[in-house]
Amino acid sequence: MNSAQPLRILILLHVPLDRNFGGSRVQLELGEVWRSLGHEVEYFDVVRAFGAKVGSRRPDRFALIKALLAPFWQPSFASKARQFIEAEGDRFDVIDAHQGNLPFTKADLRYRGLLVVRSVGLYPLYVAFDHGAKPPQLTWRGWLVRQLLRWRDRQEIRHCFTSFRHADLINLPNPAEANYLKETLGVGEKCHVFPFGLAPERRQALATIGAKNFSPRHLASRLQHPQLTFIGTWCVRKGSQDWRSLLLQLWATLPDLQVQFLGTRSPQSVILRELALPDTQNLTIIPDYRSEDLPALLTQTTVGAFPSYIEGFGFAILEKLAAGIPTVAYDIPGPQTMLTPVDPALLTPIGNPEAMANQLRQLLTLDIAAYQALAHRCQAIAAQFCWQPIATDTLKAYQQAHARL
Repeated sequence: MNSAQPLRILILLHVPLDRNFGGSRVQLELGEVWRSLGHEVEYFDVVRAFGAKVGSRRPDRFALIKALLAPFWQPSFASKARQFIEAEGDRFDVIDAHQGNLPFTKADLRYRGLLVVRSVGLYPLYVAFDHGAKPPQLTWRGWLVRQLLRWRDRQEIRHCFTSFRHADLINLPNPAEANYLKETLGVGEKCHVFPFGLAPERRQALATIGAKNFSPRHLASRLQHPQLTFIGTWCVRKGSQDWRSLLLQLWATLPDLQVQFLGTRSPQSVILRELALPDTQNLTIIPDYRSEDLPALLTQTTVGAFPSYIEGFGFAILEKLAAGIPTVAYDIPGPQTMLTPVDPALLTPIGNPEAMANQLRQLLTLDIAAYQALAHRCQAIAAQFCWQPIATDTLKAYQQAHARL
């Protein structure tokens, strides 16, 4: 294929196309850039596969168990995707599919183009962390759900591995995932690592908020009235079990520090019960927000914290850096890609909230000049993670692999 010839790309994913979800946001925004570059892009997501069956809001006490057992009585997304590709796959030069969505050979699919399997966070690694985490006290229903989840996880891991084996090319967000697949499946020659990025308008919206706060008056205010922000789901993988210790240590020396949790997807009552803090008057919890509202929500933020134990990349870090907000994270793949170029000290030992609290305390006690220099450094590094060059580099890899078929 001529490198200048437009590609016909099918983006395939088992979740709804929604910018508020990191998993689908990657392929959605990449697709938008590819279209702007003159390529044809079509999406096949779970809504297209199942139509009106997705998104019901009716309460159901047994909804989770029904969802886990659904494969026994209804078609899976993979089977729907296979039917679509068997019928219409010849319209596409490239299929960019989420991990596990196509656990079939290209012969099974009757497809002759380039089959790419993508990870936005390697599922087997996430499962390994979840299974290794200390389980809570469970009721009999909780025990049943846990067993069903473990059964589902085993099936999903098998599907993921099968999809990686049959792919022509594997798209990964960090080098650690490439090393894992090389050692586990021996597919290192297929692996390509591409980071995530921000759309120009998104980065500009965040950068504008940061620029407004770079005047000496606003910088002084940010340091005199500090605020810490965490963005992420409230769960063990994202460090929920570390926040009580982290907050108590910070408030012991910085009692006026304001803290906000954004996008927890858990209600305030649940989070407060798990934290069991003696005082929560300086804590604000916003379970859900619209993606376009994030810049305004970050206006008063001085520093960010991200105690996640496993991450594919970490939009929550990248967006704070784009707003000029120094952020401290555990030293894990994904965050390493963004924070090491800013300052390696922003990465602290995994599972050590005391070390994270100490680093945050150092940031919060910087003088204005040092804080301003670090904030500018954050924005400069964030500007390097832009979808346009990432999308272009990804297309080059796809075109070269397609030409080898």
